[in-house]
Amino acid sequence: MKRIHLTIAALFVAILSVQAQSKLDLNLIKETVENEKEYFNDILNVYLNDDPLIRIDDLALVYYGQSYLPEYRGSNDSNEEELKNHMAKGENNKAYAVAKKILAYNPVSLNALFYAWRTSVALGHSHEESSSYVTKYLNLLNMITTYGDGKNSRTPFYVISPDDQDHILYGMLDIENVKERKLDTETLCNIISVEPSKKFPARTVYINVSRFLSHTSKK
Repeated sequence: MKRIHLTIAALFVAILSVQAQSKLDLNLIKETVENEKEYFNDILNVYLNDDPLIRIDDLALVYYGQSYLPEYRGSNDSNEEELKNHMAKGENNKAYAVAKKILAYNPVSLNALFYAWRTSVALGHSHEESSSYVTKYLNLLNMITTYGDGKNSRTPFYVISPDDQDHILYGMLDIENVKERKLDTETLCNIISVEPSKKFPARTVYINVSRFLSHTSKK
């Protein structure tokens, strides 16, 4: 994945210009998903239609709201593993089909969006289709950055899937060397030791993984 992300490194130049401007309110998002389903679905449709005027708060509702839906699979999704296996083998047609399958029930899967974009380009699909995938992908990464800077456990990056951590590290921060990962059970942050990059000059990245840990603990 690290090498793959280098192919779109230029797309992330503007992403880190907006950082930690808002406080993430997961309780409010949970309440909205559970008690205002019509509103949530309206915002989801705005996201799906690539509305250029979509707000950061709307993206947060769609992304983090996914983790409060019954279909949320946390860190246990066999289709995600199948997708990565097809990509490793260069099986673009199969990978594209699985990515589309995942997006049908999890439209904020960074893996599925990223690989749907790559395979749609490789398969010669329309520019409109491939742009839709990468637009959603970049918008979500930009949103995650807005709600944290990853510099400490008070302002971490929040993710809802384990794989989303790598999209942040390699795709957004241009990290080339991850030395160690350890979970802080008090803050529910993965503390990741890295070799600094131009986009992230520190040696430690904090990523909050409470959402999928919470889902796993219920099993």
